Amino acid sequence: MKKITLLLAGISACVSLNVSAESQVTVYSPGQTQTAIVSHAQNLAQLVSSPALRDKTWWPGTVIAEKLATAAAIQQQQQVLARLKAWSNQLHADGDSEQAAVVDNVWQQVSAVKVTGRQLANLDPDWVRMRPAQNRRLEGDYSVYTLLKPTSITLAGVLANSGKTPWAPGRSVVDYLQDHERLSGGERNFVVLIAPNGEVSEVPVAYWNRRHVEPEVGSIVYRGFSSWTLPGDDEDLNQQIVSVLTHRIPD
Repeated sequence: MKKITLLLAGISACVSLNVSAESQVTVYSPGQTQTAIVSHAQNLAQLVSSPALRDKTWWPGTVIAEKLATAAAIQQQQQVLARLKAWSNQLHADGDSEQAAVVDNVWQQVSAVKVTGRQLANLDPDWVRMRPAQNRRLEGDYSVYTLLKPTSITLAGVLANSGKTPWAPGRSVVDYLQDHERLSGGERNFVVLIAPNGEVSEVPVAYWNRRHVEPEVGSIVYRGFSSWTLPGDDEDLNQQIVSVLTHRIPD
C-alpha cells in the first residue's frame, strides 16, 4: 500500500513525547463522565502499566493526546470546515446544486468528528516493553481515550450512507463499499484506509487496479473528492480531511 504522510501544522514541529520531565495524564473511558488521573508517569511504559489503564482498553485504538496539539487539531478542523463551506457556497452560486449537496454532506461528516491532539504512538504494553526505543518519555499534560473493542468500521467521505457498518473477517475494502454508492465528484480509483492506530494508506478500488485489502475492525474508509472535482486552490483538501479523521477521539 502506498503510505501517505500527514502533516498537522503546529504539532509535529512543536510537540514531542521525547523529552524528560513529569506528566499528568487524564484518562477518559467510554460512556463515563468520571475520569482517572495518572500523575508523574515519566514514560509510556509507566503510563500503560498503571491501574487506570491496565486491562481496561482495546490497545490498537487507544489514543494519547497532548494539550497544545489538541488546540492545533481543533483549529485545523475549523479551517477544513470553512473551506468546505466556501466551496459549497460557490457551487450554489454557480447553480451546481447536486455537487453542493455532496460537499454539504461531507461538511456535516467532518463537523461531527470530535478531534484531539493525537500523538501517533503504539500504546500496547507488550510493544512498549519489547522495544525500549518506543518507550517515549512524557512531559506536560496529556489525555488518554480508552475504548472497548469495536465491532464495526466507519465509511466516510463522498459516498452514500456514510457511518458505521458491521465488520466481518475476510471482507475487503471493496466489499464494504459495494452498498455505498460513490457520489458526484467522488474519487473512482482509490480510497484512504485509516487503521485504528492512526496508520494511513491508499487502497486501489477501481475495476482495473483493485486490491484485496481487509480493514481491521475499528478502521475508517474515506472516499475523497477526485482531483478534477476539487477547486484549484483546494488540492490538499482530501489530505486535510483525512488528518481530521486520524485525530478523532474514539467512540
